[in-house]
Amino acid sequence: MSLRRFARRSLAAATLLLAAPFGLPGTQASAQAADQPATIRIASPDLSAGPKPYAGSSTVSLVHIKQALEKEFEKDGIKVEWSFFKGAGPAVNEAFSNKQIDFAYLGDLAAIIGRARGLDNRFLVGIRGSNTYLGAAPEAGIASLKDLRGKRVALFRGTADQLAFGRALAEAGLGERDLKVVNLDWTASRAALAAGQVDAIWQGVPVLALRERGLATVPASTKQIANKLATTQSGLIGASDFIQRYPQLTQRVVDVLVAEAHWAAQPANRASVEESLSQQGGIPLALIHGEYEGDDLAFRFSPRIDTFLRNSLADSVAQAKELGLIRQTFDTAAWVEPKFVEAALAKQNLQGFWPDYGKDGKAAAH
Repeated sequence: MSLRRFARRSLAAATLLLAAPFGLPGTQASAQAADQPATIRIASPDLSAGPKPYAGSSTVSLVHIKQALEKEFEKDGIKVEWSFFKGAGPAVNEAFSNKQIDFAYLGDLAAIIGRARGLDNRFLVGIRGSNTYLGAAPEAGIASLKDLRGKRVALFRGTADQLAFGRALAEAGLGERDLKVVNLDWTASRAALAAGQVDAIWQGVPVLALRERGLATVPASTKQIANKLATTQSGLIGASDFIQRYPQLTQRVVDVLVAEAHWAAQPANRASVEESLSQQGGIPLALIHGEYEGDDLAFRFSPRIDTFLRNSLADSVAQAKELGLIRQTFDTAAWVEPKFVEAALAKQNLQGFWPDYGKDGKAAAH
């Protein structure tokens, strides 16, 4: 062996020996660091009516406002990164497809469309019962859903609002084909109504602000429909590869959401819940109060993937297929993953707090 080659080999051996005690790449220290991500990335449609990002009247929104996940993972040196998309569900699904996020708060339709198009994710935490409202131009002569026949109605297609609207129309004996539906996002819809470019719009709480300004009437909403399926269901969706690689971190994310849901479901905390959502969303407190008024808080904040939610998701898949929004249906039973929520309930001694809500949204008799 030449002297030069011997010197090169000796240098390489010395480098490996030095690397072990001082934690250079390839050591046990770096292997341990690789066992956890540097960042947990969470996305949501931006439902704000003001300058702050807002995930709507949901458990996810409260967790974001309180920085509860940031506090949970701070001790591990894991950052929590939030992304809010004006493009709503379609933009969130694109982020999932590009592996830019690990979890997302999504309405059922957007989540269903993503799953039907091949996104590999799981439905982890239930969020339910959000109301949607019909905002009508005062001069349009719309006093009920039945008066929408032939009218120009702005609707954000591809979002959970579309399914809620379809169910509400069915209660009135109508379908989308009976109207002139214009596909606009939430902000553009409100602007179009105020400018007289459409006769009505269908969306969540921000539409009520137009009524307060005298720019719209609100002749109908899902609060007036007995069938709870007419309300909007949503949930926390997780990327399958993240769940499989980091099951313990996934459990901790769900633990935080369940704890927050339990806090929000207690009537004594309702005023604090409403104030937090109002300030974050830029929505008048009276309107947030109206969103929850008369609703069962336990139902609204139940995180369980129970009979009601399973039935609603299956019905939504069928409705999405009927509307031509997906090419083929899929088995929602294989999509939902309730074990994380149920483990969180057991850990927090909350097994008896939330009942199994039936298909009609009523608590099953014990």
